[in-house]
Amino acid sequence: MVQTVETTSSVEARRCRYAQYNGRTAELSLNGSRFFGMVRSVQEDRSRSPHRWIVTIAPSVEKPPLVGWRYRPRSLDVNSRRLK
Repeated sequence: MVQTVETTSSVEARRCRYAQYNGRTAELSLNGSRFFGMVRSVQEDRSRSPHRWIVTIAPSVEKPPLVGWRYRPRSLDVNSRRLK
């Protein structure tokens, strides 16, 4: 399911373009609604005044944080050391 959102904010459109380019998820807050997911397209519509941007988002589910999970520091990893 893909969501289509319209915004008149150039700042939000720029953030979405950066997220799309970098392959990251984006979070939009428009009129009290929050949209979270991968940005598929950002299109500018110049036919109206003020300009608006049409953003297409593929929603993704936020993963819950891992409880009790600890990462091992890289400095203690014996495989990361190089012998000369």
